[in-house]
Amino acid sequence: MIEEQKATRPATTNQTIEQALNQLVSAAKADAVFGQPVERGNATVIPCSEVSVGMGLGSGSGPIDEKGNSMGGGYGMGGGANGRPIAAIIITGEDVRVEPIMDMTKVVLAALSTGAFMLFWLGRLSRVDSSGKRASLKQFRKAIGG
Repeated sequence: MIEEQKATRPATTNQTIEQALNQLVSAAKADAVFGQPVERGNATVIPCSEVSVGMGLGSGSGPIDEKGNSMGGGYGMGGGANGRPIAAIIITGEDVRVEPIMDMTKVVLAALSTGAFMLFWLGRLSRVDSSGKRASLKQFRKAIGG
């Protein structure tokens, strides 16, 4: 007869989780965000990055047969990291300044979103309703909260 019991996880699973968490913590150090300083003439440049780290875990269980063998199972784990440059700290004899690095993907996406918004409202303003009237600029201002 099969009875429902929770199967115990082997010790190696706990060790794997601990190793993954240790790697996650080590990836979140300042070294991951600030690069090695580069000296050129009288200026020192320190690159700065944005680092994102994610991780997911899974589990499973199943019944145990009359001999004590687990008939179920399962487990899963995954993760990833992403980094991108966002700025450079420039140190000279006279001053220290932070120069942002332009992310053209975000700029283009913002421009496309703005253009789509404008086209939507221009189309809406030019549409004639059932009474033969077009939407007014007053209605447009009300719709955008202005």
